[in-house]
Amino acid sequence: MFRSRVFRRLPFRPLATGEIPTLMRDYHPIYADADDALLRQIDELYGQGTMRDWAAFTHTAAGLCQAAGRPRIDVEVIENSLTLLGGGVYA
Repeated sequence: MFRSRVFRRLPFRPLATGEIPTLMRDYHPIYADADDALLRQIDELYGQGTMRDWAAFTHTAAGLCQAAGRPRIDVEVIENSLTLLGGGVYA
């Protein structure tokens, strides 16, 4: 059934590591002041260059930021987000 609804298949490639910082800063305000290395590490541990995974991480992290009254991500928010999502361990 699914195949009959797909007009054309489009290939998706993972985002390049160098694209991550700029894209994520534009994607959500919680990343506005985040260090490039920090965003690359989140990608390595969870995002894997996939916007669907970044969306899940962002939703989780934004909720934690709001609950804690923080406008931006920090190490604690990242660690708690990864724990909730079952991702890697932030080091």
